[in-house]
Amino acid sequence: MAGPAAHALRRAMTFAPRIERRTLFAPRKAANPEALSLYRDILRASRHFHWADKEGEPWNVVLRASARKEFEQARDEPARPAASARPADRARASPPIAQDPLLVARMLVVGRECLDRTVRQFEEAQHRIQSKVENTRTR
Repeated sequence: MAGPAAHALRRAMTFAPRIERRTLFAPRKAANPEALSLYRDILRASRHFHWADKEGEPWNVVLRASARKEFEQARDEPARPAASARPADRARASPPIAQDPLLVARMLVVGRECLDRTVRQFEEAQHRIQSKVENTRTR
């Protein structure tokens, strides 16, 4: 390791000897591995959409930007207040940081189903096009 990052790391280890070396180099864990997996699968699937839309922008770029926007909105969405709470209590309470696990699970299931359905339809259309080309080929 060389450069400014190495210098900063050596300096941090000099001034903070109590910091364990493994915590400095430990990989960050995803807050929700299922969400990360779904996001990566969406990015992989978007590679197949290479043609352009009406504005001339490739669909894979549009899909990636849309997926990023959707995941950021879902991450920032606050949890719903408890059903047993009175309306006055709900209005005064600050929005909780943690999300409702059922809401997160529902969003992940719906997102996965939508991705699977889209990929399946794309593969079926691709298969139809390929079989039509093979049937109409003159050579």
